[in-house]
Amino acid sequence: MDIIFCHGLESHPHGRKYDYLTRAGLTVRSPDFRGLDLAARVDLLEPILEEYDAPLLIGSSYGGATALCAAIRHRERGGETAGLILCAPALGRPEPPMNAMDIYAPAPTIILHGVRDDIVPIGLSRELDARDDNVKLIELDDVHDLSGSLPELLGAVFAFTGTPESAP
Repeated sequence: MDIIFCHGLESHPHGRKYDYLTRAGLTVRSPDFRGLDLAARVDLLEPILEEYDAPLLIGSSYGGATALCAAIRHRERGGETAGLILCAPALGRPEPPMNAMDIYAPAPTIILHGVRDDIVPIGLSRELDARDDNVKLIELDDVHDLSGSLPELLGAVFAFTGTPESAP
């Protein structure tokens, strides 16, 4: 399965989560969104999605907002994604395109969110989980960067790929 990783606002394409996934033997494409606002990130990701039949999208924080917005647009144009894994997604961003979209899970979605996250409130993830049957929220005893929950991220990937769980 093709995997695309969308990094957060202050991270880079080959950060901790990307490194963990690749050390587990996964092939992951991670576009460079550094310095881009949400609209520009979504615009960069949309043609990448067109290159694949049904990729698995992973997004961390601002990258979670990027992945979700792009996946919604992709679906509305007839495209498919195998699923989404959103790590502490920055939902409810008061900026385009998120502020003008109906936010929903356009494919099966797992949200990993730390209950001690002091950057992106977990309440927004809980709200999406409560109103959307395509969403499964996993609340973790962790902070925003989910640095203590990398095995759970890998487990979420394996939930979609069917690959046996094995942490690096």
